[in-house]
Amino acid sequence: MQPSPNLAPVPSVPAPPAPVPTRQSRWLSRLDLFVRIILHLYLGMILVFWPWTPFWTYNRFLLYFAPVARVAAAGALRGLVSGLGFLNLWIAIFDAIHYKEN
Repeated sequence: MQPSPNLAPVPSVPAPPAPVPTRQSRWLSRLDLFVRIILHLYLGMILVFWPWTPFWTYNRFLLYFAPVARVAAAGALRGLVSGLGFLNLWIAIFDAIHYKEN
């Protein structure tokens, strides 16, 4: 199928320029980074140490449900939760090191 000869080609429209980051957007991106890093650090520290404390094994929920208590006392589950904590710590450190200002 051939195009009809009376159609003119459509001129290409240039893309609009990228917006220049303002002082406020830089401040907000830095605040966002800081909050994310603090959140990941706190959550990571809690998840790394909490499964190995007495509160993990002797809490009220696990005292009422014996099958859940047996699963929660397993070393594999404790290690999995601690591994998630280490993952959160790694994400926080990675974000802090690899931050680039626009």
